[in-house]
Amino acid sequence: MEKKRGFIKEFKEASRINPFMAFAILWVSFMPSIGTLLLVPMALANSKFLMELNFSDPFTGITTILIGAALMGFALMPTTMLAAMAGFLLGWKAFIGLVLAYTIATLIAYAWGKNLSKNSGELLLERYPKAKMLLDQKKGRIGELIFFVRLSPVIPFALSNLLFSILKSGWKKLILFGTIGMLPRTTLVFYSGTLVSDIYQAIQSEGIHGKGWIFIAFFSVSLWGIWKFFNKENQNPST
Repeated sequence: MEKKRGFIKEFKEASRINPFMAFAILWVSFMPSIGTLLLVPMALANSKFLMELNFSDPFTGITTILIGAALMGFALMPTTMLAAMAGFLLGWKAFIGLVLAYTIATLIAYAWGKNLSKNSGELLLERYPKAKMLLDQKKGRIGELIFFVRLSPVIPFALSNLLFSILKSGWKKLILFGTIGMLPRTTLVFYSGTLVSDIYQAIQSEGIHGKGWIFIAFFSVSLWGIWKFFNKENQNPST
C-alpha cells in the first residue's frame, strides 16, 4: 500500500513538472494493449487481403513499412504482437520490412519522447541524486544498457523509448544497439507466427520446453545484463 501511495505521489509530481510527459507515460503503458484489442481482430478479418499483398511492388512495400513503423512508433501496438502477426499473415517476405519498420519506429518514438520530455527528465532525476549520479557515471556505456533492455521480452518497446529519450541516449546508439538487441526475440516471435495456423497459438506459451526455454533465456540474459550495467565498477567506457 505504501509503495502504491508513493507511486501515486511521484506520478502527481511528474504531472506537475510536465503534464504532457505524464500523459505520455500513461499512453505507452496502456495504449499498446488497447490497440491490440482493436487491431488484431481487424487484421484477422482481412487476413486474406493481407496474405495476398505483393511486396515486390514498391508502393505496397513502402506503405506497409510506414504503417508498421507508425503502429510501433506511436505505441499503438506492441512490437512483439506485430512481429507475430507479420509472421502469421505475411511470412518471411515481410521480415526485412519488419526490421526497417522497427528502425523507423525507434526514430519516431525517440523524437516525440525527447520533444515531450524536454528538461523534465533532468528535473525528475534531480529528485533522485543517487540514481542521477549512477546514470552519469554509466553514460558512456549506455549502449550496453540499450542492448539488454531491447533483448528483454518483457520490457515494452514504447516505454523503453520514453526512458531513453529522458536519458538522452542519442538516436544513433538507440538504433545500433537497439536493433541488435531486438533481433533475437523478434526473429523468434516472427518465426513462431510463420509456423502456426492460428494467431492465438502464436502468442500462447508452449510450456517450459522448446521456445519457452528460449524466452526464459532471453529474459535471464537481459536481467543479468541490466544488473551488470548498474553494478559493475565504474570504468573508462569506450562505448
